[in-house]
Amino acid sequence: MAERASRRRLRQNEPIGTRDLILEEAMRLIARDGVEELKLKDIADAVGIQTPSIYRHFESREEIIAVLARTMLDELAQFLSPDPELPPIAWMESWARGLVWFFAAKPAYVRMLLRDLATPGGFGPLTTAFGPVEDATKIDAVGRINENLRVAYMRGVAEGVFKPGIHPSFFSLMFGAILVSLAWPYAGVAASVGVSELERLQSQAVTIALALVTA
Repeated sequence: MAERASRRRLRQNEPIGTRDLILEEAMRLIARDGVEELKLKDIADAVGIQTPSIYRHFESREEIIAVLARTMLDELAQFLSPDPELPPIAWMESWARGLVWFFAAKPAYVRMLLRDLATPGGFGPLTTAFGPVEDATKIDAVGRINENLRVAYMRGVAEGVFKPGIHPSFFSLMFGAILVSLAWPYAGVAASVGVSELERLQSQAVTIALALVTA
């Protein structure tokens, strides 16, 4: 079997540094093998560097995961911001569809979050990145996600299309349903999400979201 060309050789003419390549390869390996199997040697081999060279950019494997976790939240906060001029129901539909698309396109993030949820007290690198789980609402990116939703929701309440008092489990039901659907190992389907499956999951997410907020 031919040796897999390193990303550094394949992309030597592109303006991307070693640090970013390390993060890209870590994401790819987490998506493929899970966060528990992430090894510095595998990352180094994929990038085309020696393992000790990683320490010029990151102190440890855990720091790489923590950086990816912080990036995930920042990207999600930017992504979950539909046009505020949309009517409330259309806004919520766009929000729910976007949530599915984001995690379907970033399977490494799905695996990281599920690993965190499955660990009593939280997964170490994510706890390092975010602090204790109970303090999650204090994170700036989480605050932005909550505020965008709050504004759209209150507008819907004022217009009479959303019921007062958002369901207390809104976020846990939405994120839980989507993350588990994307990672559920017993469905007998390929790990990658095709167009029709993505559409099905998005439609389901819209149904759940509207059932939780509509009057």
